[in-house]
Formats: sequence, structure tokens, C-alpha cells
Amino acid sequence: MKDQLTILKSYLSAARVNAKGLSVKQKLVIIESDDWGAIRTPSKEILAYFEKNSIDVSKSIYKNDALESQTDLEMLFSVLQKYKGGDGQSAKFTANAIMANPDFKKIKENDFQNYFWEPFYTTFQHYPEHQNNLSLWKKGMDLGVFQPQFHGREHVNIIRWMSALRGNSGRVRELFDFGTTFSGAGDYSFMESFDWDVPSDIEKHKQIISEGLHIFEDTFGFKSKTFIAPCYNWDSRLEPFLASMGIHWIQGLRPQLQPTGSFGNYTPIRHCFGQENNGLQYNIRNCFFEPSMLPSKNWVDSCLAQIQTAFLLSKPAVICSHRINFIGFINEKNRERGLRDLDSLLKKIIKKWPDVIFISTDQLDSYV
Repeated sequence: MKDQLTILKSYLSAARVNAKGLSVKQKLVIIESDDWGAIRTPSKEILAYFEKNSIDVSKSIYKNDALESQTDLEMLFSVLQKYKGGDGQSAKFTANAIMANPDFKKIKENDFQNYFWEPFYTTFQHYPEHQNNLSLWKKGMDLGVFQPQFHGREHVNIIRWMSALRGNSGRVRELFDFGTTFSGAGDYSFMESFDWDVPSDIEKHKQIISEGLHIFEDTFGFKSKTFIAPCYNWDSRLEPFLASMGIHWIQGLRPQLQPTGSFGNYTPIRHCFGQENNGLQYNIRNCFFEPSMLPSKNWVDSCLAQIQTAFLLSKPAVICSHRINFIGFINEKNRERGLRDLDSLLKKIIKKWPDVIFISTDQLDSYV
């Protein structure tokens, strides 16, 4: 009964999201997965330190999330390759990627006065099971199961984080020494990369985005056509700049979280699928598959109900599923659960809709 109620709620909420916007003829499934390349908890040992020293991560993504390992990638690709749509193409992830992480060594050597970053593929070299990750990303691209798109330079609000480091506030420097940007407070105050405290921060955000997009193009040999702001938080004044940099689609939830200058207080701006603004179009996430976020929930059937609603209302089924669901580097059981549920979800999608087509977000122009 509980599962049936959850499925009904999923169906009804999805109907509201899909009521407006452009229509598509094909049954499209887009799996948008954020945070690839971004650091979180560096190791099992550091997670144990958190727990031993009263740093509560029980309700935080830091409990399971980490930089993806070679095993994480290989096992994910194996599941995706098992399932093909009506056009013969494999299920695939739009892998929304972070292009850089803080260079902790240089920041500390500079006494926290200036910020330094390193490309994400350099960060891979600091971890024990990650040295071949960039080659694996490119292999996933060749297999048609892993298509990188731009998520940001860092998944960190650089201005706020550096201010906290200079002021040595809370436990931020203690945690810095372990190679993490976690604040220890259980909030996301350093994760909203494009939130601002004063409007002039927007110009700094443009510089960060420009540098991140150049790393993306230099690494993969093509421009990202889409962008997803960390934590769905961006100022509309960034949009003309994004369009000038080659971005065409903005991924997001139905409400954009417009900054107001106060962390946690945002003005929601509602969008619908295909809506045009500032030279961009919006792609709206209307299905959710996040087993790590709420382990007790039946994510497979609730997601299927949302997919059904999308198809009935002639919308692509855009599944939001963050990297954390498939990471086992610090907790193998987390990865096992996520991949098991993903396998079940894809199997049921193919059975119910054999003519489904799996695409990445940057392929939308061919269908709209």
C-alpha cells in the first residue's frame, strides 16, 4: 500500500511538471547524472575520522560520495551496455562533469590568500584506484554509454570557501587538511558554485565558467552544448554569457533557484521543457532515481510512473540520477544497491516501451 501511494504521488507530481512545454514524438529517455570528476570524501579512513570526531555525515552526501574509481566506472558501463533502445543504441548517461578541483597544496602554501585549481584529470592521479579514469571516460564515450557535459569548473563556491578558510571559521581548515571542501556543518553552503553574496560576484562566475568550458573543450575535443548549475542555483544574468560560449540547453528542475544575496533564500523561476530565453532552451528533469538519497524508497517503480507520465504528455523522460548512487569507492554496498536498481529500472523500461530511444541531453536538437 505504501509503495502504491508513493507511485501515485510520483505520477501526479510528474503530470504537473509535464503539463506545459514543447512536445516530442519519440519516447526519449535521458539520464542526467551530475558531479562526475568532483571530489567529496577522499577515503574510508577519512570517513572514519568524521565519525570518530563528531562530524555528522549521516544525512549528508559525504557519507557515500567520492571521486569515482575505475571499478565504479567499469561496473556502471557494464550495466548500461546490457540495454538497448529501439534504435539499437545502448542506454547512456549524460555525465555532467566538474572540470577542476581545488589544489589544496598550493592554497595552503599561499597561506589561504589566493585560490588555485587543478584539472579533474590531475585530481585522478592523487587517488589510488583512479589513474586510468580519463581513458575510461573516453572509452565510455566510444561505447556510447557516457557522454560528458558541463557542470562547472568546481562544485564549490570559491568566494565563500576561501573566505571561511582565511577566517579559520568552524572546522573548515581541519577538514581542508584531509582534502575535502566539506564544512562539517551538514549544509551545502560551499556547494552552490554560482550563488552570490553581492551581485558583482556574477562577473567572477563568468570567468570561472569560461575557464571550465575551455578545459572541457581541450579535454574532449568538442564544446559542451548543455549546462547544469550545481544545486540548480544560478542567476539569469549568466544566461546570455552561457549562450555566447556555445551552450544551447540548460538542464535543471522545474524551478530555477535565483540567488538573492542570502544563502538558502532563493527566488524560484519556473521553466517548462523547450522554453526559450536568452538564446537558450530549458530541459526539465521530470523523473527521479536517487537510491542513495532515500534507501527505503522504491525508486524503480516511482521512476517508472514518472516516465509513463512524461510519455503520455509527449515529453522526454528526463531522469535525474546523481553520481553518488553508483559509487562504491568508500562504501561498496552503496554501489551494489544503485547498480542493482539501475539494472532493474532499465530492464523494465525496455520491456514496457521497446521502442524507447536513449539519448544524451546534447542530442535533443535532433528531436525538438
